[in-house]
Amino acid sequence: MKFYKYTPALLDPKTLDETLIGRDVELGNIMRILKNASSGQSISHAIFIGPKGIGKTHILRILYHAVKGDIETKGLNIYKEKFIPVIFSEEEYPGNITKFIMLALQYLYESKSGEAPPIPEELVKPAALNERHKELAFSYLKTFREKTGKTLLLLVDNIGDIIERFTDEDQSSLREALMTYNSILLIGSAPTLFDSIINHDRPLYNFYEIIWLKDLGFEETAALLKRYAELDGRNDLIEKFKESEPKLRAIHKLAGGNPRLILSLYHIVIEGDISSVEATFLKLLDELSPYFRERIKDLSEQQREIIDVIARAENLLTPTEIAERCLLPVNVVNSQLKRLENIGYVRKPAKKLAKKVFYDLNERLFSLWRQMRVEAGRRRLGFIVRFLEIWFTKKELNEYLKKAIEEFINIATIGDKDKIKTCADKIWYIKESLPDMKDFPYYDIFPALAEGDFKKFADSLEKSIKINPQIAEWLFLLGWAYSMLNNDEKAIDSYKKAIEIKPDYEESWNNLCLIYLMLSIINYKNDGLLLDYIRLALSCLPRITERQFFFEVIADILKNLVEEKRLNIIKIVLKEIETANQPELLEFLSPYLTLIKYLETKDREVLERLHYEERMIVEDMLKMME
Repeated sequence: MKFYKYTPALLDPKTLDETLIGRDVELGNIMRILKNASSGQSISHAIFIGPKGIGKTHILRILYHAVKGDIETKGLNIYKEKFIPVIFSEEEYPGNITKFIMLALQYLYESKSGEAPPIPEELVKPAALNERHKELAFSYLKTFREKTGKTLLLLVDNIGDIIERFTDEDQSSLREALMTYNSILLIGSAPTLFDSIINHDRPLYNFYEIIWLKDLGFEETAALLKRYAELDGRNDLIEKFKESEPKLRAIHKLAGGNPRLILSLYHIVIEGDISSVEATFLKLLDELSPYFRERIKDLSEQQREIIDVIARAENLLTPTEIAERCLLPVNVVNSQLKRLENIGYVRKPAKKLAKKVFYDLNERLFSLWRQMRVEAGRRRLGFIVRFLEIWFTKKELNEYLKKAIEEFINIATIGDKDKIKTCADKIWYIKESLPDMKDFPYYDIFPALAEGDFKKFADSLEKSIKINPQIAEWLFLLGWAYSMLNNDEKAIDSYKKAIEIKPDYEESWNNLCLIYLMLSIINYKNDGLLLDYIRLALSCLPRITERQFFFEVIADILKNLVEEKRLNIIKIVLKEIETANQPELLEFLSPYLTLIKYLETKDREVLERLHYEERMIVEDMLKMME
């Protein structure tokens, strides 16, 4: 099952419905609002308020599909005959009231709802807007219920960003339309309370009913994880979730009951996709920087200090502890905390421990963002490390570490820096979650390789091998590093040591054989060295399964010898291959054997018995020899 953490609009209605957990109170409020609006009672317009990732978009889309009749969530589909829903996309920013209404009509037009009155032609994708368009649009909305018998349900995500762009005159027009027309019900969402609805000097002050979306409780978090596993067909995880309540409680405390964070942690459980989750969150947190800066811009200096202390603390703090860290009087901190709580920045956990009051931020993502800004140079998310420590056993982490290292070795020699870095980041998180691995210096090799610094890479490996000289994989990588540094002697020594520890280490045999063949080519004018390296390469071949490449390299060496007319050396090399019991290689090199046979016998029949292709090869070599 594909879950979209940041774009619920991509989910089908059924999946949206199946992954809705723990919103009975909020949906109960919506039922009341829809019931009142459809029965002719006063219409109460509402805004869902909650931090990023809490499920605002999810619940708006649930409402949209339920009222359309696509799903039955909590019986909301009974209002299909009472409302025509229109939902805005998440990223819409009309700059004034006219553009806002026109956008709503555009969505209505594109929905091809046969129940809506025909939209005046002038309002369908006009080239420019003027006062006439505004009058027509408002007139259309005013008579909508009269003509359809239904209410237009406008569902607007990030409504705060839209309304804050309006002038006071535009806000007054919106308020008047919503109050006097009985044909529109507006339900929106915003991450926080915004100036236009909390400032008593603004036209929309105290106009909307506020529905707070809180973090999920522990039982709801466990239910959500179970639901993800059910949709993925992972019965093994469902059983593990049942058996791991203490771990789940710790994870709930870590993630703060934020559905988006919970889904990300689920991806680590099911896919081991640490680096992808990290990359996604770093991108998200970076994109949220303007939003969070804007959020704290209007706070007082004391309030900012308090928020900063809470965000960076490892545990929840009491007002006294906050006061000590802020160097402020406790009574001042208590006063500011109450104000911050009233405007939705901080909250007290439901349970009080030992009669003490603790405070936490309402937005878990804000804490992560602040930690990222403080530790910008490290580019690491401590909560991922903490999650790994909580959820996985030491044995499981060691298994993941082993697999990650094997993956790293497989991609290291390819030279793909992005993949090297991704794998190195994954290894960093796993080893940080293993207490006895945190201080091992050989993990410096990963950033060195990602940077392409082979000298630093080799030096780091040397240090780690001194600590533990029995890890064949590190010796293999050291051999490869020295090969990249053109230090063949040290490379050969490293590969040999890796093979002593792990005799069937094919990658080490491959690279060792390749070095000997390359040295044969480098020294092909020196008969003694050439033959020595050929013999050494041949000694490696029995331990190599994929040998075609090596056969081709040996053939190239023999071709060079043909061009040099060094018939005696060719004979010796072929004899060495025969002695080394390499029949496949001899068959591959049959043109050279035929060449030798012809040159020794001068019997034309030797050539005439050959297939056409092979005869052409041998004759070409004869021309070289002549």
